[in-house]
Amino acid sequence: MHYKLHKELSIQTALLQFYCFLTRGFWEKEFISVFDYGNENIEKIHTMANPEKWDGDYSTIIKRISKTKEIVEKAKSYLQWNQKCSNEKIAEYMYNHPLFYENGISIKDLNDIMEINTVLKNGYMFHDRFHGYPEKHLYRYGVDCLDFLYSASYFYNEGFDFFNNRKNPISNNEIHNLPSTEMKRIQSKEEMMFRSFREAFINIIFFVESFINSVGYDAYLKGKGVNESEKNKLKGIKSIKANGFKSYLSIRGKFKEYSRIISGTELDTENPIIENYIKKCVELRNKYVHSSPEKGSLKVSLEEWKNKCDSMIDKQCFEVLNTFWKGCYPDKQFPVIIYNELSSSSFKGRLGKMMIARNE
Repeated sequence: MHYKLHKELSIQTALLQFYCFLTRGFWEKEFISVFDYGNENIEKIHTMANPEKWDGDYSTIIKRISKTKEIVEKAKSYLQWNQKCSNEKIAEYMYNHPLFYENGISIKDLNDIMEINTVLKNGYMFHDRFHGYPEKHLYRYGVDCLDFLYSASYFYNEGFDFFNNRKNPISNNEIHNLPSTEMKRIQSKEEMMFRSFREAFINIIFFVESFINSVGYDAYLKGKGVNESEKNKLKGIKSIKANGFKSYLSIRGKFKEYSRIISGTELDTENPIIENYIKKCVELRNKYVHSSPEKGSLKVSLEEWKNKCDSMIDKQCFEVLNTFWKGCYPDKQFPVIIYNELSSSSFKGRLGKMMIARNE
């Protein structure tokens, strides 16, 4: 009986930690007391494991198991997904992932535990992370590639405000109002716009490549690679030499290899949409990111940076992503979560488009 109760209390406590953290926004003021209860369980678990400290009070353990089960069932009702694995598997997951509270749970692992078909239909990648509900009804997902899109939006909107006289840089007359630690260099409006639109454009290119990398890594997690070479390529690795040195796929190589491995048909990178993107956008980004005095300076005007951003936001960015996606998944809908972010009104002055309704 001792072993059985010790094991049951351990499993139920792991379930409490798992479900209550993911649904923490629903608990409001109860959350701290619920987790305190779980910590008290852990103390009992350690006590039961030590013969010298165990007092033999099994009635208390039985009551704690019953109470913990009640808390777990309440937390499950908030999550609204059905559990599809054993309780032991969740307990094992919690034991093997001590950074769960900090990092959340990957969609791949969440899919092994819960029935999350609606989430998968929205197009989240397997390596994206679910962080639960920090507030009631507000779920939070970590999608790596979107960080670059949000950065692009921030820089573009800064430039847009200066461009349309909604915002003005600090003037010489206002220097005395700045804190002593504040940067004193005064920048002109043109300089602010130039840098803002340039950074917006570069971050859009980062976003596109990050999305492409995500599609490849998602396919790797789903077991698309049939051999070690294909698995490495889906992770962006072209080859590994005998000494362990890795060479990596170019952006053109990723377009070709990812589509070939995932769909069986290699994407034609001489397609004008892809070719124009690589030649005019990626190469421009590379010249700035990998600049050196020997290469000389690039002469791109403020207006040209803004026009490049407008073109990417309004049309080109989605055209490239969709062409790549169709090359990998001809019969599968483009990820809703990415489409909706691209089609929202995140960029000032660029009208939001029709968004696809989410299934959640």
